Amino acid sequence: VLRHADRSGSMLNAAGRARAETLPTALADLEIDAIYTTPRQRNIDTATPLARARGLEIGNFLAYGAGRKLLEAHPGETLVWVGNQENLGLLYAELGVAAKPPVQFGEIHVLTFPEGGGYPGLQKRDYGP
Repeated sequence: VLRHADRSGSMLNAAGRARAETLPTALADLEIDAIYTTPRQRNIDTATPLARARGLEIGNFLAYGAGRKLLEAHPGETLVWVGNQENLGLLYAELGVAAKPPVQFGEIHVLTFPEGGGYPGLQKRDYGP
């Protein structure tokens, strides 16, 4: 789970595009089964270098209800969600994650959901210069 890269206005700026290009390296140790974003272009643009590097399509969901849809569609798989400040809190609430979501540019949270339920594990990472 991560927030989109740096932006000016509604789109990624040069720093954000450069940061997004580092995402494949930041997640190189994880096998990724699917990548999702909201329909916002800055989220899609952040996910694009990772999708290109992994040969995956980017799926889109509106934030409301996305957590449930993702878990139901991909049980036991590793997913990437690129969101923004407004919807990351909603996603965490829906998934039952009590931690503050990644709201700074370059923050990544790797959440691990235990089989049979329970509180997810959380590993914090960064991407970008």
